[in-house]
Amino acid sequence: MANCKNCNSTISEEDNYCNECGAKIIKERITLKSLFSHLLVALGWDSNFVVTLRYLIYKPQVVIQEYINGTRKKFANPFSLLAIITAISVFTFSQYSEQYKLMSKNLGTEQIEKSETLAPTIDKSNIKEAPIFGYKNQDEFSDSINVFSLKYYNLMVFFFLPFYTLIARIVFGNPYNFGEHLVTNIYLQSILSFLGLLSFILSLTISVNLFFSFIMLLPILYYSYTYKKLYQLTFGQLLLRIFKFVGVLLLLFLIPVLIGFFWGYITK
Repeated sequence: MANCKNCNSTISEEDNYCNECGAKIIKERITLKSLFSHLLVALGWDSNFVVTLRYLIYKPQVVIQEYINGTRKKFANPFSLLAIITAISVFTFSQYSEQYKLMSKNLGTEQIEKSETLAPTIDKSNIKEAPIFGYKNQDEFSDSINVFSLKYYNLMVFFFLPFYTLIARIVFGNPYNFGEHLVTNIYLQSILSFLGLLSFILSLTISVNLFFSFIMLLPILYYSYTYKKLYQLTFGQLLLRIFKFVGVLLLLFLIPVLIGFFWGYITK
């Protein structure tokens, strides 16, 4: 016999929980593994996360359809999944912030070099030194964007979710409502953030910038694949939806720009 360390009531050696206060009886010593496990549990992690990530990679429509249809125990909660992945991403990016900035800078240099190859007659020698949006040059502007992205990455992911969901609702519509499209986009953003994090870590390991190229191309392909499966679209139908998506995206971006120009015109 022994006493509960929380309420001091009597417990037996076979008990796993105290009959009085309900506290779990801790018998093992603290290890790094146990600390990490407790941290994941506190964040909402469970064994279904690995299963969910695996399914999202090759059968995303199964996760989405089953969750929407009411199967909630088989797969991880989409909000918890996204919150944990973005938290891990922010931690990783902050630990390697200089490498993150260097990857972004190298990518910008590559884009300028490619544009010089495609249009060699245009003088681009002063592009990087030209002032932009109040900053001295392109490098200073890029650094400010990278600092902001590193600091508010998780908030940016959640902030843009309603925007992505609205576009998906307009482009694909029924039978899914806005809330169901939101769940779909949360799952898709979760796996894309996870794969983006893996590509970043791989880029650090092999010294090849896969990260930014990866996150620019993969979302288009992955979204197209998932919605094709969800709506059972033919290739032609999917292509039409992609054109519609681009049109809606441009329209939603142009509206605030036009409003800004109009407001500036009438108030100057």
